[in-house]
Amino acid sequence: MKTLEEAKQAVIDDFSMYDEWLDKYEYLIDLGKNLEEYPEDQKTEDKLIKGCQSRVWLDSKVEDGRLFFKADSDAIITKGIISLLISVYSGRNPKEIAEDDFGFIGEIGLKENLSPTRANGLVSMIERIKELARESVGHEPQGEVLTAEDAKELAPLYDNVIMAIKQVYDPEIPVNVYDLGLIYELVINKKHEVFIKMTFTAPTCPMADEVLAEVKKSVADVPGITGCEVELTFEPPWDQSMLSEEARIELGMD
Repeated sequence: MKTLEEAKQAVIDDFSMYDEWLDKYEYLIDLGKNLEEYPEDQKTEDKLIKGCQSRVWLDSKVEDGRLFFKADSDAIITKGIISLLISVYSGRNPKEIAEDDFGFIGEIGLKENLSPTRANGLVSMIERIKELARESVGHEPQGEVLTAEDAKELAPLYDNVIMAIKQVYDPEIPVNVYDLGLIYELVINKKHEVFIKMTFTAPTCPMADEVLAEVKKSVADVPGITGCEVELTFEPPWDQSMLSEEARIELGMD
């Protein structure tokens, strides 16, 4: 899945391919046609977005800490607009959605090229998406509460997992991904399942998929580990301050 910034940039790039707004409207209409079918019996009053001239239904659910949207509208342009929004935001962390400024909408000039009533509807859609995201933050899965005994039991596993991660090297810098500071989060739960959130020194790393797979396999092979999930992020962006002391010495920076 693309990062949020990548998804927004993809929309900006798509819109930049068209010089005329009539063509951009056609693009929006095509987006609307690709929306997942919204069941008629779920088009209830409580799902309608207030402030839209056309009727727009928006529903959401949280799964595995991510917020998913489905939507529909009885107007083709409006349907394209809500489709555009949920194509960018559906499936993301609620906190990430709630804190985003939706600034890419301004960059593509959408609001300025809509009628006043449709522009107001766009604002209402954005506000409703952010509202649902804020409401969903409290429904994210909470981390397990580990006792002192749990922590003591897991300590050797953490050491072994870290050693396994250190066997994986960045494809462009001759330092392992752990000492390079690419591991942003490492969690082992009571079931001995591992969750890793990591990044790369640049979003354009050509070997990203291979490195992610190598980290996952290396950790999954650690005795006692029952599963491993690796998530890619670029927030916050990596910089040299994240290097370990060992990495600085290895790179001749100290």
